[in-house]
Amino acid sequence: MDFLDYLNEKTLLVNAKLEEFFPLSGEGIPILRESMRYSLTAGGKRLRPVLCILGYELAGGTDVEVIMPQACALEMIHTFTLIHDDLPAMDNDDYRRGLPTNHKVYGEAMAILAGDALFIEAVRLFLRGRLPEPLKLRMLNELTDSIGVDGVIGGQVLDIRAGGLRHTAKLAENIHLRKTARFVEASLVIGVMGAGASEYFINEFRRVGRNLGLLFQIVDDILDETGEELELGKKSRKDRERGKCTFPATIGLKESRIKAEKLAERIKYDARELLNEKSAIIEGLAEYFLNRRK
Repeated sequence: MDFLDYLNEKTLLVNAKLEEFFPLSGEGIPILRESMRYSLTAGGKRLRPVLCILGYELAGGTDVEVIMPQACALEMIHTFTLIHDDLPAMDNDDYRRGLPTNHKVYGEAMAILAGDALFIEAVRLFLRGRLPEPLKLRMLNELTDSIGVDGVIGGQVLDIRAGGLRHTAKLAENIHLRKTARFVEASLVIGVMGAGASEYFINEFRRVGRNLGLLFQIVDDILDETGEELELGKKSRKDRERGKCTFPATIGLKESRIKAEKLAERIKYDARELLNEKSAIIEGLAEYFLNRRK
């Protein structure tokens, strides 16, 4: 299957399951659920849950329903990171996915609490399902490592503190590996783990996932410089305005594109070595990340 066809098919599945797992009517304070769902259902590519499903299937998993609680939990956590990243104390963004950001609609306090609650409810959902409990705990450890002090949150700290440091390509890579790549890596690896794959397979996919995450963020930085706001669904050129440490800011757009192209080729090579004739979908994914417009 072509990767875009795969992405579209699994995105529909993820959206349906998110409605099932976290409907508007349910336990808790209605306005809090509304704020959480405002950002959760605002669209988006659903890349992290789709990567989780892809890892599960490439590692031999046959019943996608088995991995859906974990896949959807990843999207809830990703949404939490976006809500908090958009806050005035962080990146201070007014739009996300073409809509006003959560704090613009519900206020800063509610946005903070909605992000916190999405993380907690994601952990609750992650531990549901038919997978053996020891395996779910191992997968959860992978997830928390990718989000915590040396993952997304640690990367956000580096991003904030970079304002007082000399910007270099090495610093940009340190930020990107934590803030974006580690979570993309974990999304793929969690799916591979869920299928009961060997340690060798897990470690090989870890490298592929990390490179995919780095590729995604480099292209994101390029699009911030070159993309149109309507297409991106958020303000463009904001990284330059805020003096962010990015690859385009440190090595230029041309070299950033070259680096992205080399990463895409590395991903394709590693996929062929690991999967042989089954590598086409990973190769298509690398091309999609490299050539995306939003």
